[in-house]
Amino acid sequence: MKIETYISKAQEIQMEDGDVAYISMPQAQQDKKVIKSIRLRELMKEYKGVDIVLDFSEDDELLGVEILAF
Repeated sequence: MKIETYISKAQEIQMEDGDVAYISMPQAQQDKKVIKSIRLRELMKEYKGVDIVLDFSEDDELLGVEILAF
């Protein structure tokens, strides 16, 4: 599996084999752990796009966004 990482001042983006991208939020602290993940389809029943997962910490801070393009 090939993983590419792109880092800017605002966020870090990791891509795995072109099928998965993970965007880390700039304000997310490195020591925080993902406690809850919510799929966009759970929030928007009519959503028809690629699978998008929102990752949150225990204090409901958005830590990252995963985009699954398959």
